[in-house]
Amino acid sequence: MIRHIIRTIAISSASLAALGACALAEPETNTDTLSAAQAIEDLDRLYEGLEAGHANLFAATPKPVFDAKYEALRARYTAPVSLAELHSDFQRFTALAHHAHARINSLNPGFRAHIEAGGKVFPLKLSVVDGEVVVAGAPSGSDVKPGDRLRALEGEPNPIWLAGLLAFIPAETPALAYSMMSGGEPYYMWLAYGPKDTFNVTVERSEETITAALPAIPIDEIDTLVTQEKGFDLAGREARLLSETVGYLRPGPFFDVDATEPGEAYSKDAVAAFTAFVDDAFTGFIQAGVSDLVLDLRDNPGGDNSFSDPIVAWFADEPFRFASDFRIRVSAEAIASNQARLETAGEDSTSARLAALYASAAPGEVVSYELPYAAPRQGERFEGDVHVLVNRYSYSNAVTVAALIQDYRFGTIYGEPTRDMATTYGGMEQFTLPNTGFPVGFPKAHIIRPNGDETPHPVTPDVPLRAPAIRGAEDVRLDALVARIREAG
Repeated sequence: MIRHIIRTIAISSASLAALGACALAEPETNTDTLSAAQAIEDLDRLYEGLEAGHANLFAATPKPVFDAKYEALRARYTAPVSLAELHSDFQRFTALAHHAHARINSLNPGFRAHIEAGGKVFPLKLSVVDGEVVVAGAPSGSDVKPGDRLRALEGEPNPIWLAGLLAFIPAETPALAYSMMSGGEPYYMWLAYGPKDTFNVTVERSEETITAALPAIPIDEIDTLVTQEKGFDLAGREARLLSETVGYLRPGPFFDVDATEPGEAYSKDAVAAFTAFVDDAFTGFIQAGVSDLVLDLRDNPGGDNSFSDPIVAWFADEPFRFASDFRIRVSAEAIASNQARLETAGEDSTSARLAALYASAAPGEVVSYELPYAAPRQGERFEGDVHVLVNRYSYSNAVTVAALIQDYRFGTIYGEPTRDMATTYGGMEQFTLPNTGFPVGFPKAHIIRPNGDETPHPVTPDVPLRAPAIRGAEDVRLDALVARIREAG
């Protein structure tokens, strides 16, 4: 039960969603405490590995800031340190980069122990919208109701307590961090406040201010929190007709969600199974006479272009690739991480091509990886109009796909601006710390969107579609898009 619960939290929390199943591995250690010398050794390895492997660790945060934090932590480790404390320290240190792909790739072992011991968690679901913290879910019968505006937590106004949470969340912008926090409140509140029996909150409802002490709840009650109405679900994969001429494709994550090993999530078999689903969907749309396709990338954690390229190939009218440049910092860390995938990858795989690139360059060099162009499908293709839906919970490769379609003018983008970036630091790899066993994720590449814009910026829809701050039973954005398609037709 514990692994199911933790996986549920991790997948709903975008900061861990993009990792896939492999990110939830237990740290490889049999002790709960390390000596000061072991803690310092892992801190040294953490900073050394990040600086060597990250495409540009100091792009957003100057090196002196990292150095000061590093020296402060090093000086603090004078006695045995728990794994939970080290995980917390290392996560905050890594998050200083303000890059979503630089992070500790496992949940804090203290949180795991807390849940396994029956510990309780923060009892609200929250949504940060236009600067307001809105209650999206609350316990039945409590003094706090869905739709209330949270003003303070534990006596601290929103800017203060939110800053404490954001210190744990690696993200380019606060807006991205807020979207990553949504769904992961039990975890992030535990990181920020530790185990608590009650949480003191101040909320506003209409003109009324309410202060309440909310009891913490068992984690398996999170899904029973009362919302204004049960929100529609975008989980999984789906292909269907919305009308006689409008098709709907929700591809789901661009990796195998059932994989249990890192190499399996993006294996040839996984890609083949996904491609078969996509091909069946488009064949059905064409046979049905569909003239407009809705490609739904909302709530999509991303993954790999080996999954998404077969979708775009069905309607692309020229060769395409997901980036205009893919600048990799060559490092021992990236080489070792790539080597681990070669056992399950083919000779013509990306991993094989990366291995050849690494062999021709020295560690520390920044080299451009020549991304191959994907070709439009030969033979039967989808010739209709493509309409792509994105939202604040579109991440990683889902954002890349939207940017690609926008930049090549293969379709029209609808919804709200993504929080994740179209030009970004990505191509995540990882290395493992020697004593804690914590896996450390880092972006080896600076990925420039297809139009060549090097400015970090989200995907801005061609057509904005508004929706309520709290998701209800009706899919307002999809309904609005379908109405627009009908009016245009």
